[in-house]
Amino acid sequence: MKTTLLKIMWQKEKKHWKRIKEMLGKVKGWGMKLTVGAIMALLIIIAHYGFMIMHTLYETFLFFVSRKAFKANLQKLSLTV
Repeated sequence: MKTTLLKIMWQKEKKHWKRIKEMLGKVKGWGMKLTVGAIMALLIIIAHYGFMIMHTLYETFLFFVSRKAFKANLQKLSLTV
């Protein structure tokens, strides 16, 4: 199976949304879920996508500049996901 950056990103997205759902499941009461849980989830989602964009830009830069380093990073990422 060929490892691609998109496959790795998709696996990370699934893990991220699973954790968000677990976090909201631990918050007790609908009022708390709508206020504190939603605010925390929103902040985590914004941070997640900010780092994902930076990381994707970095990997794209490596793809064009140093394919060897890009392939090495893909292998490392596939092991951590």
